[in-house]
Amino acid sequence: MKPYSPPVLYFHSVAPGRLEPWTLSFLTMELDRFEDQMKYFQSRGYRSIFLDEWLAIRKGEQKAGPMDICITFDDGLLDNWVYAFPTAKKYGMRLTIFVCPELIDPREVVRPNLDDVWAGRCRESDLVGLGNLSWSELRLMEQSGFVDVQSHTMSHTKYFISGKLTGFYYGGFKGFYPTLNTCGPEEKPWYMNDPDFEKRLPFGTPLFEETSAVTARKSFINPDFIAETALLASKYDLSRPDSRPDYEEKARAIYQRYEQQGILISSVESDDELRARQEYEIAGSKRIMEEKLGKTVPFICWPHGDNNPQAHEIARASGYLATTVGKMLKEHEQPDRIPRFGTDWGSGKWVARRKIFYKMASHRRKQPWYAIWLANEYKNKLLQRT
Repeated sequence: MKPYSPPVLYFHSVAPGRLEPWTLSFLTMELDRFEDQMKYFQSRGYRSIFLDEWLAIRKGEQKAGPMDICITFDDGLLDNWVYAFPTAKKYGMRLTIFVCPELIDPREVVRPNLDDVWAGRCRESDLVGLGNLSWSELRLMEQSGFVDVQSHTMSHTKYFISGKLTGFYYGGFKGFYPTLNTCGPEEKPWYMNDPDFEKRLPFGTPLFEETSAVTARKSFINPDFIAETALLASKYDLSRPDSRPDYEEKARAIYQRYEQQGILISSVESDDELRARQEYEIAGSKRIMEEKLGKTVPFICWPHGDNNPQAHEIARASGYLATTVGKMLKEHEQPDRIPRFGTDWGSGKWVARRKIFYKMASHRRKQPWYAIWLANEYKNKLLQRT
């Protein structure tokens, strides 16, 4: 029998609508959809638990309740305080929020949220959801008993890992992390509020294969190549899509020349440098969070789902009791791994509720839902899907 533990759901952002000009606004679930899901959980008798209780169940030290679930939020976004926390609390649902210390708003501020609206202290139109959480807001949520704050690593970024060209930057999500990496430590918590964020990286900048900071062995692109393509880009108006094909053709010719000469990559991160950076991301985030929040932080969620055995080993050696499975799908049965699944963002409420019911029922091995899930897994395996 596979190890059983209550289902763990993940969310990111909740707001009445898209949070502009945030590049990642596609992660936002509309508030009425989120409230409908919380109302659904309450009406069906679900009991939300924190990860310490989840782990005790996972390890067989505690018996699971028939309707236990764990609700998690990634990234530490301000809208979690403004909209998600009051709404979840309204329906008796507890949340686990994974945060990155580098992105925390360093000011000791507490901004208005839906609790203030319901108490008549402000209007809903006064609420601002765009931004990152402050330590003060995190402490208040912890003190409420409805939120448990855990680690999402230190930076949440990605780095280039090879000289494999993946395209060119023209704004938007593609190139988001190279753009974020242009921000200094004092700028990162505010990047969401910068209307010119997508202009920080020049249009036409070459982009390369990348992965999460916790798994990436950084490859450094030859500065001469960057300078040569930047000079070429300066001769085009790359804000116009019709100018881009000619630029890209010539930029790829430069790329091929550097590749053929074996000089595209100027250096690659050493084993010691990689290990030090992983320790910073994993152990460093734990240390800072424990200092700021005055609590232990025994769980870590891998950004982007990227992780590997070395990252997991560093986490366990640093004092974490469990880490999320992420893309290491074959690890989902390990007792110190946390498998998670998302709820539905896009379809109608009725369809979304049916999907939640199916996921919950199949997770608990209820028939015929579990048989349908097994058949789907078998199909994916045959088609070599992950």
